[in-house]
Amino acid sequence: MMNTQTLISARGPAIWSIGLLVVVVGGCLALACLDPLVAVAVLAAGALPLGRALAVTALVWLAGQAVGFGLHDYPVDRMTVGWGAGLGVAALLSTLAAAAVLARLADRPAWFRAGIAFVAAFVANQLALLGVQQVVEGSCEIVPGVISQVGLINAGWLAALLGLDAAVRRPLRTGFAGPAAA
Repeated sequence: MMNTQTLISARGPAIWSIGLLVVVVGGCLALACLDPLVAVAVLAAGALPLGRALAVTALVWLAGQAVGFGLHDYPVDRMTVGWGAGLGVAALLSTLAAAAVLARLADRPAWFRAGIAFVAAFVANQLALLGVQQVVEGSCEIVPGVISQVGLINAGWLAALLGLDAAVRRPLRTGFAGPAAA
């Protein structure tokens, strides 16, 4: 028979993953902001095995698409659907970039790993989005103001999510620098 601590430990990653999804989607609805997919990618890559990190990132992206198309009545046209799919691909590439950096820097402090992983994930994300823009719109334009705004939003979300993660890590026995670092 499993005791409560063993049950929480066994289900910790699932509870953590669902909690991340709820916090991000709820926060985005409350703040009327874009999905912080780079922040989610970094946090998931640091807390979960790669397959699960990719799945959680994809679920957050999918939830954002459901909100956009379902609640905000995004038009169902080639450009909007193309951008939506491109955002998903960029989010998954961000997760892969963050996971690669986190694995390479496994012996470093968590704050350092998170910062470098964020930079790698953000660069991967922005490069992917330039490719998406080229495919969807036929050209690509670098707009520093937009890039910096997206970066700041994601950095803020990452800081908040890391703080929340630190608060719940101990009881769930998972979180950033958890199973992925082992």
